[in-house]
Amino acid sequence: MSSATSTKESFTVGHLFVLLALMAATVAVVMSRPATPESLILISLTIGAAGFAAVCFYRMLAPLVAPHADLEEEPLSDRLRADLEREKMLTLRSIKELEFDRAMGKLSQQDFDQMAGRLRARAMGVMKQLDGGITSEPAAVQVGRVAKKQRGECGCGVVNDHDAKFCKSCGAKLVKA
Repeated sequence: MSSATSTKESFTVGHLFVLLALMAATVAVVMSRPATPESLILISLTIGAAGFAAVCFYRMLAPLVAPHADLEEEPLSDRLRADLEREKMLTLRSIKELEFDRAMGKLSQQDFDQMAGRLRARAMGVMKQLDGGITSEPAAVQVGRVAKKQRGECGCGVVNDHDAKFCKSCGAKLVKA
């Protein structure tokens, strides 16, 4: 295996469950009275299925205990990055369409506020995932900050797209110079 394709692998809990299932199947086959090969295979498969169920159960419960452990350890793959970019684009487009619908009088202010809040929160979450979620100040300080200098550069130091209305890092509203 070359260094370009190797990854940092260690003994995980999933490996432990597989190893325990293999050991249990071996012990069950050795301890069983002389039996037909079909029954020994069935015993082994049953214990293997129990081990697989234990791995699945662990993988289901692990995020509840440490919800962000996997996101912090693994960098974004190209495919996941492309999916997040697409979701960001669609969310921002939805916000623009929502603003247009509000301007045309198709939405009440209450509906607009509710829907726009959810969409902006989702867009911020996707952008934080794309940028690694690194912020230098608490969100309460960042939201109150007004952008300065030229359009696209925020007070937090992040350079945004030229047509951006909000900072992609802190969410502060950008103003024209």
